[in-house]
Amino acid sequence: MKAASILAGLALAATSHGLNVLITNDDGFGTANIRAMYYAMKALGHNCYIVASSSDQSGQGSRLIFTNNAKLTSDSEFGIVKSGAPSIGQDPNDDHIWYYNGSPATQVLVALDYVLPNHANFSVPDLVLAGPNYGLNVGPFLYSISGTLGATQTAIERGIPAIAFAGSYGTQTAYYDIKPSTSAGLQDPATITGRLAATLAQAFIDKAASSNSSSGRVLPLGYGVSVNIPLITSFTDDSCVNPPFVRARMTGGGEFTSKAVYDNATGLFGSANFADSGTNMCINGDCSLPGEIEVINSGCKSSVVIFTIDYDAPYGVSSLADPYAALLPDIVQLNNATNLVGGLGANASVQGTTGSSSSTGTATGSTSSASTKSGAIRLIMENVSSLAVLTMGVAALATLL
Repeated sequence: MKAASILAGLALAATSHGLNVLITNDDGFGTANIRAMYYAMKALGHNCYIVASSSDQSGQGSRLIFTNNAKLTSDSEFGIVKSGAPSIGQDPNDDHIWYYNGSPATQVLVALDYVLPNHANFSVPDLVLAGPNYGLNVGPFLYSISGTLGATQTAIERGIPAIAFAGSYGTQTAYYDIKPSTSAGLQDPATITGRLAATLAQAFIDKAASSNSSSGRVLPLGYGVSVNIPLITSFTDDSCVNPPFVRARMTGGGEFTSKAVYDNATGLFGSANFADSGTNMCINGDCSLPGEIEVINSGCKSSVVIFTIDYDAPYGVSSLADPYAALLPDIVQLNNATNLVGGLGANASVQGTTGSSSSTGTATGSTSSASTKSGAIRLIMENVSSLAVLTMGVAALATLL
């Protein structure tokens, strides 16, 4: 009992100074992954706002697309907001969640220049989190076309630290379809993915706080982080439910670009992955690190890459001689470490909760009532908050031993 009280106190102390956090993605404001990360960050004590697209905007890169229509011309994804509603607005159940009918990079601008100054208790966030994307964003090719990374780059260019997350699971699901427990008795993959993202974000926040930097920034000006999470298997088993975070680089290890493939039957072109030397050169950074795809292919591991928005060729010495040592928290380990610790912590639980599942819903979400969605949110928050606090309490206690 005494140990539990100590852990709870340490966890509360660790989260007593929450940050103002903007969360966005390219898959849409109603998807399970972004909501799970939002709930997990709120459970850690942060003041969070979502501003994300009303529909899927994957593959838009850093394109700026502002709608020409003052009202939605079709229902938003999952039918959460109906056709004819304003092209920008709040989620019906949460005034900290906003949608806008535009590209991912545009979401960041709309958030910084309209939503936050006019509707939040802060104007400039301390941190921007993008994703978690449905589908990996590995290598320099996807770095340039991913809407999630486009939003991340836009935030960094506006002077705000930003971290992008992506996951191997590629099927988009609605937030109200997150299950409190899968058939394997484990948390939904979206819940685990959101927890992993929030745990790493918190580790970066704690690392920056412990560095006693006068800037008070989570990351230096112009720096960002890209994280790729492997397939979470909790739908069926526990073979990959707590992947460790490992250092990686963006190029090398078989990273791919794309090539055009002509279909004689249809007379149309498609694309296919194509590995070439141009995406596997090591020019900057630590060339001894594995590439992102190499880490993902090596088993149940998440890759963590530090990048900058300075595209110039290297000349002289970087302002950070070893950015990995200077910026990465201890939770991000070397790929060849003898004993890799899971990203949620060595003894973290991912057991599902008992009780009825949330509504399965339909493609339009028309059969999901507000009470069902509210119940799903409550169950998710219970999963996230209790486990997140325990994880942070254990980490804080370890630093005192």
